[in-house]
Amino acid sequence: MKLKLISLAIVSLVLPGLVNAGVNKIPEEFYAEESYPSASQCAGCHQQIYNEWASSNHAYASISPMFHKFEQAVTDLTQGTIGSFCVRCHQQVGTQRNEARYLPLWDRSRVAREGITCITCHRIKEEYGKVNGERTIEPGDIHKPVGGTMRGSVFNDVLKDKKKYKLAISSKERGQKIHAGVYKFEQLGKSEFCVSCHQVAVNLGIKLEVVWDQYRDSPAFANGVTCQDCHMGKVPGIAAGYETGPSAIVNGVPINPNRRHSNHAFYGPGYPIAHPGIFPHNPDAERWTIQEWLKYDYKSKWGSEQFEEKIEDYAESFDTLDTTLEGLGGNIASLDALETLEAAIARGKTAFMQKEAVGRLKDKLETLSASVDAEAISEKFEEVEEALSEVNDAVNNSGIATAPTSFKRFQIAVNKLKLTAKNTATKFDDAFKNAQGAFSEISNTSPKAITDAHVENLGATIANLRTSMPAAANEFTSELIALKTSMGVKFPAVWADPGDREEAWEIIQANIDALEYKKDMRVQVMENGSKIDGPFFKSKPTLGKDLAFNYTITNTDDGHNLPSGSLGAQPEIWFNVALIDPDGKNIWESGHVDSNGDFIDNHSLDLAAGKVEFDDQLFNLQTKFLTTNVKGTDREMYLPVNFDIDQRPLLRASNVPTTVMNHPPFVRMEGRSIPPLGKRDANYTIPAELLQKPGKYKLASRMRSRAEPIYFMRFVGATSEMEEAMNEWMLDIHPYAVEFEVK
Repeated sequence: MKLKLISLAIVSLVLPGLVNAGVNKIPEEFYAEESYPSASQCAGCHQQIYNEWASSNHAYASISPMFHKFEQAVTDLTQGTIGSFCVRCHQQVGTQRNEARYLPLWDRSRVAREGITCITCHRIKEEYGKVNGERTIEPGDIHKPVGGTMRGSVFNDVLKDKKKYKLAISSKERGQKIHAGVYKFEQLGKSEFCVSCHQVAVNLGIKLEVVWDQYRDSPAFANGVTCQDCHMGKVPGIAAGYETGPSAIVNGVPINPNRRHSNHAFYGPGYPIAHPGIFPHNPDAERWTIQEWLKYDYKSKWGSEQFEEKIEDYAESFDTLDTTLEGLGGNIASLDALETLEAAIARGKTAFMQKEAVGRLKDKLETLSASVDAEAISEKFEEVEEALSEVNDAVNNSGIATAPTSFKRFQIAVNKLKLTAKNTATKFDDAFKNAQGAFSEISNTSPKAITDAHVENLGATIANLRTSMPAAANEFTSELIALKTSMGVKFPAVWADPGDREEAWEIIQANIDALEYKKDMRVQVMENGSKIDGPFFKSKPTLGKDLAFNYTITNTDDGHNLPSGSLGAQPEIWFNVALIDPDGKNIWESGHVDSNGDFIDNHSLDLAAGKVEFDDQLFNLQTKFLTTNVKGTDREMYLPVNFDIDQRPLLRASNVPTTVMNHPPFVRMEGRSIPPLGKRDANYTIPAELLQKPGKYKLASRMRSRAEPIYFMRFVGATSEMEEAMNEWMLDIHPYAVEFEVK
């Protein structure tokens, strides 16, 4: 082996051209999207596994909006020196296909959007260890063999009767398309298989995932219990065996019905904050694009019977109004096309790097070709006036208090538009030709040659195009939007049809049901892995005296710490306890949250603003990064990046072996988690001045779990909707209350 490595090294030094030539001869199928089947293709025979996986954290890895915000922020802060570290695990197929790191989700291939998908695990042939996600997926179409443990496999028997089961094992055959073979891959059933992504260290040498290290030192490892036993077994978080079920259902026929079934929900504490039209994965939802789903207001329950009945009496009048605005450039399809083009221009040249994305934008531009009819402006305004009469009736009959005022403002906007519309519309043809020319210049330029100047030129022509479309003027559209919003009928073009909204609502309901299943699994895995005992009073509760007590927090999991060594300083688990006096008033609390939802340690934004007091009795198991200041002590930092020494840091390997200090210079992690089967006391003292009233008091307690701190979400530029969803999914573990007398 050493000779082989030395030989390769010599060849690379002496004949670099040969090595480079070999590297450049990667077959085209390695990058082809068709070489990486999606999970929905596998669902044809493995529907149960697909359903379990569809709402899992593995399926969420690429979709997570927090992942995208986090990854982009780290890339920007480290001048790009983080490289492909994050996407190698979260978007392995996309990385292997050489999809650009910066691509938004909607410009990625379908299978890349699936994150850790079927082939990410079942198309691996080599055994890997601590490789920071650098693995190779075997490329090939749906018929390429897949790997498995081969535990009780009857695949070859099924293949012998492929005509009976109506199976196709090549592109030349008809039937249910399946893999043409299976190969034994033992590591897939071992904990070692999980290491490549669940034990990773960023290039400067600090570990962000240390679950494997924790597991190797655990009783579970000593007893032969695997990661799969707890995270894919019958009971979330406990090695209690496995369910049984068919390995596949082929054209309605269960195959090997009593085989061991590994649950692909991959139980864990993580949770999604994405739009429920986008996640969980649902083949029915693929009728609409990600960008279209992001315009669907599920919180307003679009498409529900309740919503549609509420607006049906006046929605039609607004549809008529939209129709009359078609020749004026103000109907919803035209406005949607303009907004899409403007959003792409705002993103810059990266929005035009993908052929498919450019094609979609070109289609949007072409929809504007007949959006203005300069010869029929007068007739169009007559139609608008008729439509406005219907809208006025709808507004007056709606009973919505703000609607009449909005209508009056819109009527004024229409009257103003009449004065300038004809003159404005005469500029449309030239403006559209200029926009076409600018767009053609981009579409005919190779992606790498597109410059900021190209995009700026297109931006200028699109801006001129908008000003040549009378009813697309911002002054007019803002009043139209305000009126529609007040009436609850502001729909993007894609959701203007009530039938589409109703179909989408059914998909949303199905996905929310899947998320409820995930919530239940999350509660089970957290409560099965922990225990709370107490309160234990240090002395008898007495009026006018300090009350000292503690709770004992036990990690009942024998496989890794509580919380596990995942994602550095992001996951939070803390203890919340409150004292309720005899009058039912909360008189003391620790582990409470500020107005943003953060507990009040030194990262609380409200604490920094002087709005709240520091929680000096907080029991917090969250890991922290520590960076060394140029002067003074270490300080806690959100990321393992030292900005005190270098304000524009470059992440690179340390020139000191990290094994010497167990961390790279100037950055380290401070673990506060509880080891397997370990316990820790949460100690509290309530001051005497709060215990002045005799009677029955109550101590209410709970552990709380959240995937991300809100202060960190703001640091990386998360939206308020993301923050809201993060707090909505916050989990309370083992909540209970104890009453006691104070005399």
